[in-house]
Amino acid sequence: MSSDCLGLQHIRNSANNFLLEEMDGEIFCYIHQGGELVKGVDGSVEYKGGSNDSMTVNTNISYDQFVSQLCSKLNIKANEVEFQFTVKFDPSCQLPLNDDASLARMFRFNDMFCRIYLSPCAEAEAGVVALASTPTPVISSNSAQVTTTNGNTSVDPPMDVSDDPPRIQSYGFLQRCAEQTPVDQLDSSQFHNAIMGSGQTFRNATKFRDAVYLMSLAGKFRYTFKRNSPKQMTVVCSVDECPWKITCRAIGSTNIVQVHTFRNVHNHSLEDVASCQPLVRSNRASLIIDNVIRSNPDYHPRQICEDFFKQHGMQLSYCQAWQLKQKAMERIYGLPKNYYKLLPWMCERIVQTNPGTIVELTHSSDGHFEQLFIAHAVSIQGFTMGCRPIIAIDSSHMSGPYNGTLFSATSYDANNSMFPLAIGVMNSEDYEDWSWFLKNLKKVAGDKEVVIISDRRPALLRSVREIFGVENHAHCYYHLKEDFNNFLNKNVINGNQGKENALQWLDRIAYARLEHDYNVFMFELRKFNDALATWVEDNAPEHWAMSKFPKKRWDKMTTSFDESFTVWLKDERHYSICNFIMEHMIKLGAMIVKHKEESITWKGSIGPNIEEKVMLNITKGEAYPVTPLMNGILGVYIGKSILYVDIMNQTCTCKAWQMVGIPCEHACAALLSTCQNVSDFVEDYYKFPNQELIYSGSFRGIETHDMPSVDNDGVVRDFTGKIFPSLNPPHIKRPLGRPRKRRSESPFMDKRTLYCSRCQMAGHNRKTCKRIHCLD
Repeated sequence: MSSDCLGLQHIRNSANNFLLEEMDGEIFCYIHQGGELVKGVDGSVEYKGGSNDSMTVNTNISYDQFVSQLCSKLNIKANEVEFQFTVKFDPSCQLPLNDDASLARMFRFNDMFCRIYLSPCAEAEAGVVALASTPTPVISSNSAQVTTTNGNTSVDPPMDVSDDPPRIQSYGFLQRCAEQTPVDQLDSSQFHNAIMGSGQTFRNATKFRDAVYLMSLAGKFRYTFKRNSPKQMTVVCSVDECPWKITCRAIGSTNIVQVHTFRNVHNHSLEDVASCQPLVRSNRASLIIDNVIRSNPDYHPRQICEDFFKQHGMQLSYCQAWQLKQKAMERIYGLPKNYYKLLPWMCERIVQTNPGTIVELTHSSDGHFEQLFIAHAVSIQGFTMGCRPIIAIDSSHMSGPYNGTLFSATSYDANNSMFPLAIGVMNSEDYEDWSWFLKNLKKVAGDKEVVIISDRRPALLRSVREIFGVENHAHCYYHLKEDFNNFLNKNVINGNQGKENALQWLDRIAYARLEHDYNVFMFELRKFNDALATWVEDNAPEHWAMSKFPKKRWDKMTTSFDESFTVWLKDERHYSICNFIMEHMIKLGAMIVKHKEESITWKGSIGPNIEEKVMLNITKGEAYPVTPLMNGILGVYIGKSILYVDIMNQTCTCKAWQMVGIPCEHACAALLSTCQNVSDFVEDYYKFPNQELIYSGSFRGIETHDMPSVDNDGVVRDFTGKIFPSLNPPHIKRPLGRPRKRRSESPFMDKRTLYCSRCQMAGHNRKTCKRIHCLD
């Protein structure tokens, strides 16, 4: 019987109400008693020893009825056993089964079958041990009570210091668990009884050494090995004439070691206490922070230093704390080189679970990872059926163990919210990588002619031109404005006022909708500085100026939503590739559910973001005089000028209605004068039926109960011995030094307004406030 430890997507399924189906009818129960759960090398869970049985019960049964039926089946008494169960997304964790609520949770979070584990009650177990006539070895466990070899005294259970194989778990899953089960940081009291007495056994010599080290940290003493081999070990306190001593020997020809001599008494002077503090060994000291890392993967090395000093009196350097964290993460999440082993299986399972998903994975001739492209079926369907034909693409650096670059493609739903379309993981961002990514993105778009918004790096200019056509490539205005600002700083303009004036002229040129306005602003810029006007003409204004771009782009001038995609996955970009893929699926499912639920609350036929724009245009248009003309055309007076609105053809002289698909302020004035509902003239791309089509698809998490495991030799096998294809990590590894967490932001992007807590005014903080508070 093999169970997988990777159940992260079922967490997402519980969050996404359209993915989780309530259990109904009968459920098959596996019953295990007399054995124990053991983790394999790959992190899989297996039940060894004991006996197995089964029964089928109705999911509407009560707890008392369930216990009665189970005890009758096994011919046991209910007061002599305790019941535990496991859930599908974490088969290694046994949860208590003791009331109707826990029984309901067992049925709810297991599909078709569940596993029940029987163990003797603590009272009954203590009675059995007390009657034993010979000493019994004490096995390290996490039970509620463990009896010493004399059978009389009960002490605290030993801390589990096992180096069980790691599980590849998502950080988000661990953080959600941490919200429910807070962990006391570096509580050393639990390690006092890591070794409890003679007769206690350990699986191997390494676990015994780990226990000795943890015991020394809790007792704040230093030890030395007089004899140190896998078969026999003798440990003494480093203080001369101190009686503390532990010896252990291997049992027969096995790797199991058993404690023989255990003298847990120290005789130290104050000088000895000060001079014999425990040493820092990253491999073993990292065992202390395992639980903290599981609950808080962002546990900072500086905080580790502070906590070690408070709890253990040990002064760690930043480098030592960083190494402790890395060792703990490797023990929890596995070795980084194994992250790519299961990637082919995971990609295949994604396609099987969500038919229509496009997954492309390439590797080098020697089996090393190179490129990955994923576009989920729900995103493809939503884009094809309801999204506007415009895609923003961008890239950002990943800072996992093997670095890499994250490629992203996003579109817009009916409420102008971000709609993730596809992701890619590459070794670099050169022409070959971008060309490969865009060719796969072309499969997503199908026959739909789309406009691509991106920055102006040479690799993108070439690849977009070849795959989507040069006329469909819109340059991000933020990036162009940065280049223009750099040109100002290096060559032409000195002084802040001159730069501000030049940037204002560039804004007018970019956002001018009419060819006449573009020419007027270019003329003014040329009068201001001829070199600036020449720079604008030389930098392809037909790809970024509104009046020059030949295709409809719905006023999307920047990749700001794709920048939001980078922020959306800000933390996940620093995870390993497997955790990143799973966390992306979790966030994508949560976003789909959120937007789908929000659309149900729309007050009208358009979403709140679009409604806000419409109301703003209506407010501006109410003051404009309107005159009916011939052939359904109305004239709207703006000062001395007159603009013509054609309601039938949905056009306006200003071209805003045509470019955006939302009636402009002049069109709103004309529609209000004819008693028309402005919302009826908004393009269908912004309306509720399209929003329903966009989010009409289904999205499920991958099943991982039969996930293969990585052997010690690096081969991927399942429980039947079947071998699966695997990949090696990319050749490019992360460079030395601390990876960047924050991305360089454009100085022209919209940022959060800063308010002063002293004077409540915008534009500065309390430290730079020049206003003297009346109470100071």
